[in-house]
Amino acid sequence: MVLLNGAGPSFCAGADVREMAGLDPASAAAFIRGLHHAIAAVMDCPVPVVAAIHGACIGAGLELVAGADLRIASEDARFAMPEVLVGVPSVIEAALLPRLIGRGRSARLVLTGEVIDAATAERWGLVEEVVARDALDRRAAALVRTIDGADPAAVRAQKVLCRQWDTLSIADAVEASVASFAASYTTDAPRRRMEAVLDRRG
Repeated sequence: MVLLNGAGPSFCAGADVREMAGLDPASAAAFIRGLHHAIAAVMDCPVPVVAAIHGACIGAGLELVAGADLRIASEDARFAMPEVLVGVPSVIEAALLPRLIGRGRSARLVLTGEVIDAATAERWGLVEEVVARDALDRRAAALVRTIDGADPAAVRAQKVLCRQWDTLSIADAVEASVASFAASYTTDAPRRRMEAVLDRRG
């Protein structure tokens, strides 16, 4: 399990505007591709990634949490994609937003640069849960412990399937799921865990 959080007053205030102000077309391509690779590493992590978000979650920070598997925010969290306000479009993992919150809400974020609060982010489906600021670390840790209690191989397989569901047709997703389910039985983990459930039922 990986838990992403931010040090200081915010989760992530985005890319460094001072650095971006000095870019040219070639260095801009290298800069944004490097940022993409960093976020892709989160998405490709073989274990689930939980983002615990407080304060500002802006631009690249929002793209980073969009690449996480689960998102919990504190009540003081604020979200925005303000790139158009500084002369560039929102790119790379901003493309994940329509799958999370729909095309219209994604367009609203990237076209206006407006800031939304945590309650709006939860209502839109950008985050799965909002908690008090002083409860954020505790709630995120509890979620991590819950996932840690599941079978590790099954959790890894489930993450792969969740990512495949983003891009595969329903028919192909079903076939991938069947193969993943069958592969689970190449170990004795299902038998052991199911027997433990049956033993508890007595």
